[in-house]
Amino acid sequence: MRRALLALVVLVASLVVPVAGVGAAGAELDPAMVALWERTDGPVAAGETDRSWLWGPQANRVTTEPYTYAPLKENRRLVAYFDKSRMEINDPSGDPSDPWYITNGRLVYEMMTGRIQVGQDPDIYTTVLPASIPVAGDPFSWNTPTYQVLGRLMGSAPDRTGEIITATVDRDGTTGFDLSRRAAGLRYGAYVTYTGEQGETVGHNLPEVFVDFLTRHVSPLVAPADWVFVTGYPLTEPYWTKTLLNGQETDVLVQCFERRCLTYTPSNPDPFKVEMGNVGLHYQHWRYGSWQVSCPTVPVRGFGTLWSSNREVRDTLGCPEDTTGERGIRTAYQRFERGTMIWVDVDDVYNPERSILVLYDDGTFARYADTWDEGQAVSDPRLTPPAGLYQPVRGFGKVWRDVPGVRDRLGWAVEPERGSHGAYQRFNYGTMVWIEDFDQIWVFAGDLYWNPGGTWSVHDDTFDG
Repeated sequence: MRRALLALVVLVASLVVPVAGVGAAGAELDPAMVALWERTDGPVAAGETDRSWLWGPQANRVTTEPYTYAPLKENRRLVAYFDKSRMEINDPSGDPSDPWYITNGRLVYEMMTGRIQVGQDPDIYTTVLPASIPVAGDPFSWNTPTYQVLGRLMGSAPDRTGEIITATVDRDGTTGFDLSRRAAGLRYGAYVTYTGEQGETVGHNLPEVFVDFLTRHVSPLVAPADWVFVTGYPLTEPYWTKTLLNGQETDVLVQCFERRCLTYTPSNPDPFKVEMGNVGLHYQHWRYGSWQVSCPTVPVRGFGTLWSSNREVRDTLGCPEDTTGERGIRTAYQRFERGTMIWVDVDDVYNPERSILVLYDDGTFARYADTWDEGQAVSDPRLTPPAGLYQPVRGFGKVWRDVPGVRDRLGWAVEPERGSHGAYQRFNYGTMVWIEDFDQIWVFAGDLYWNPGGTWSVHDDTFDG
């Protein structure tokens, strides 16, 4: 892991506006944390500077978290969550005046990848689902990409210094260009390169407005370090996107770094056009399960019971996509040695064709169009399954035989194909499918109809009615 942690010289001064002394979990802020907040955000609270918050007006949660590291007692470290980030003390026996005494969490990377660091020397990670929380705007702003979506855009980019920024990203991660954005006149101002986790060179462009904000407002606060110690290195390019601010659709330029996300909102008054996103608040909600919002509609019956009672499912799927509710469909399924095939007869604006879902035992799935018709071969007579096993036929067989890798991963079928009735419902970030024969609900994480695959889980239908 790169040691580009927040290096701040902690100076003791009188507190301008008190921050929370005791967090929700009962732990107390370390005096060095209080002094750090006063140095950096005290002037903001007192109205003595024309910039936005570096941390936030107060600590929202102060607690200890599991972290395996030799200097820590009982392998727990003190952390303080603010709106914009998290303060951490990894070595409480260290010198509070040391630039490394308080560090700044790599929260954005963790939310984008689902890899939570729980130890160092050596680095230890635990893996969970990435955060399906919009990176900017109102909670569950459905026209805005989430951390999970932006996690797919973490590759390197060529140097575009001096060009006008027209790159766009929509809520499902589709990137493009909008030439009308040239009117804003925002240009790429710097190109930053660094060494990635696999030893590769990674490069990303920074907008001039972000370079100005970081060098004028952030670097002086962390001298002798610079802004990289606050934000980390950039993980994505800057993209224009849309979000909801106070319920109003708003254009915003967003770029995510390892530790922070920056936004530029043209409609904001100066000096608040450039702000740091509420990364600390988002991370706290993601990790501790307090992200509560109201959806325009909610699912009912079995889908509703699972969605409302299972936070992981709810956070993964988001709100129902439309107001039509669940729909009855024809289905078919077949079990294999190392997975399952499910056929769904769905025809709507998102999926104008029948689909075959190939579910692998490792928890991933792939979707293929069902292109088989009555004039094509039902099976391949040259293939003879082992005793007690079956060759799939019709649409299942065509995908199994013709798509590279599917047959090897699934193996032979362990039962004949069976037809059934079912139901499905679309959500913002996935789909639920119910099959009557099993009385179970499959949850497909990732947009089932815009992306060719994702992850799946299956749950008992506990609704009784």
